[in-house]
Amino acid sequence: MFTATPPATMNPQLPRLMTRQLIAGFALLIVLMGGLIGHAVWHISDLKERMRDIVEQRFRKIQLATDLQEASYNRHSALVYQAVSRDAFERDDYFQQYIKWGYQVGLARSNLKSLPLDVFERNNLFRQDSLVGQIIDEQETISDLAARGLKEEALTRLATDLRPLNLGYTETVEALRRHERDLIRAALEQTQHATQNAITLHLTLGGVLILLAVLISETTRRLLRRHALTIFEQMHQLERAGTQLEHEATHDPLTGLANRVLFYRRLEEAMVHAAEEDFSLAVMYIDLDDFKQVNDVHGHAVGDALLQAVADRLHHVLRVADTAARLGGDEFALLFVGVQETSECPPLCAKVEKEIARPLEVEGLSLTPACSIGYALYPRDGRTLDTLLNTADARMYQVKRARKEGRAM
Repeated sequence: MFTATPPATMNPQLPRLMTRQLIAGFALLIVLMGGLIGHAVWHISDLKERMRDIVEQRFRKIQLATDLQEASYNRHSALVYQAVSRDAFERDDYFQQYIKWGYQVGLARSNLKSLPLDVFERNNLFRQDSLVGQIIDEQETISDLAARGLKEEALTRLATDLRPLNLGYTETVEALRRHERDLIRAALEQTQHATQNAITLHLTLGGVLILLAVLISETTRRLLRRHALTIFEQMHQLERAGTQLEHEATHDPLTGLANRVLFYRRLEEAMVHAAEEDFSLAVMYIDLDDFKQVNDVHGHAVGDALLQAVADRLHHVLRVADTAARLGGDEFALLFVGVQETSECPPLCAKVEKEIARPLEVEGLSLTPACSIGYALYPRDGRTLDTLLNTADARMYQVKRARKEGRAM
């Protein structure tokens, strides 16, 4: 006789083993997905910290370097105007501006030194310290000469002694700006590379676990995708901000024209090209007549509107290859490429003067701008930047002086 075995007693350990395996499998799944999510959260936090360092530190340094460049340029401009001014009260006013912008230079440098600095930044600031000491000595000497009315001697020292120091100092500050931009670019590339690696890792793990955790894998993928889009958008924003900072460093904020630094750079490049291709170019200095009176009588808002209108009118007489710049205050400059003969310059000056002199309505006021223009032709009037600019400047002052004498008669 056979005795039947109850079903409940047949291999009772198998269901328990399967349960333990399933529990272990799900536990492993939870641990892996928890690790995956934890890594994603850590990666996001790490990238946010990198972006914060870029925005708060590197861009702060670029902004301070830009402020330092601007303050140094304005201080030098105030010194130049002090040297060329014939009026004692104007010289005193420019001297006050010279002191004010000197304080701004010191403030920007102090703020830069207060930030965490790497070896290149410390060495750069050390080179700046050396140049600043020499520049200040020269500036004080020139300011003293200007205060005593020794205009020619002051201008000579400006051109021969101070200008090379200023160029070296400007290049040192620009090197600091380039260094910060390179670090930002490297950080962005590292961030992008790290993001791509993280995306690859997470998608690979998600592929392995997708059969067991479709929902968790999909959630992780969406999280990474949103994060990647955020990083790419921040990169584009940083690129746009860098382009904007570059534009602000080379263009006049009021009129949008090229500033003195960019104008000098384009003039030097045009001179090299003209020498290689054997063609001529013309430089014009433009100074608005009685502009100070407009500011004093009608206010600076009207004066600013007048400057913007003049800048807009200058575009009407330029070709694509030409350049218009605002050098500061009511002074403008034009660069014409391909002017072959000196005889072409007076008609061109008359055309510019006629365009500027068109009546203008500003806030209910009717204004008729007037200007004095001086020109220089490369290479006939000179083969160096300083010679051309001095010739154009001198002719402009001759025109202005002749007009004042004519009105006094």
